[in-house]
Amino acid sequence: MRTNKALGYDIQKTKEIDKTLSKFSESLMSNSKWIRLIEQIINNADDVKKILFKKIQSDKIGELYLNSESIFEFDYWQTGFEGNNSFYDWLEYREIEYLLFPKTIDSQRNQDLDKIYALIKQVGEFGLELSDEELKLICYK
Repeated sequence: MRTNKALGYDIQKTKEIDKTLSKFSESLMSNSKWIRLIEQIINNADDVKKILFKKIQSDKIGELYLNSESIFEFDYWQTGFEGNNSFYDWLEYREIEYLLFPKTIDSQRNQDLDKIYALIKQVGEFGLELSDEELKLICYK
């Protein structure tokens, strides 16, 4: 059972998200599109090693923790991530302004951005920007 304080927090968070979303003119993602994308990432975890994200409510960049061992069959996956990010908090899909797939993982490893681009395109149409250093998946304009 949820406490009144927890329910109040959820209501306030929803209001803040809705207020911030009103500043964008177009959403390029849906929950079903997110689910298809995440399935593709988990199924190709050997190729997708690092994913960063920016929340609409702040300028902080976080990291998503998805790999081949990610369990993707629970109800919360229908609307967001629970603890699978560097903020260790519930993260709704609608809070994500964009994803970044950086070329450089660390000083010794890179990821193939062209391959990740092709994997994402297999899922459907997305707002993608590819440069030499990163692939950006845009969720809102």
